[in-house]
Amino acid sequence: MFRTLKNKKAEGYIDVAVAVLVIAFIFIFVISIWSMVTLKQDMKYMAGELLEVATVTGRVGSETEARFNELCAEAGFTPTVQFEAVYYDILSGKVQLGNVITVTLTTEMVLPGFGGFRLPFRVSVTQSGLSRVYWK
Repeated sequence: MFRTLKNKKAEGYIDVAVAVLVIAFIFIFVISIWSMVTLKQDMKYMAGELLEVATVTGRVGSETEARFNELCAEAGFTPTVQFEAVYYDILSGKVQLGNVITVTLTTEMVLPGFGGFRLPFRVSVTQSGLSRVYWK
């Protein structure tokens, strides 16, 4: 019996199995983090595009809504959008020349790859720009 307990022929197999599991977990975690980084990058691009449309037109209106719909169809997800500005005409969304327009995009994300275990994250991007239109 002592001879059987002292025999260590299968120890290498257990070490290899544990190493493979650890490497697989690290690989899945890195891919999950990479998906969060790419989502943040997509949202930053969307915020920049929406801000560009709002500053060029000098208002938050149908042009920005149309561009937002195009970007959502292109990206495959729909974040919540919030514009903040000092409005010249709040009903039409007009912002006077030189005033700041700020856009904030927010979405929820779940890290994939962990089976039934879900890790929710909130991703938010904020960008600001100046209106380029003078309203009379």
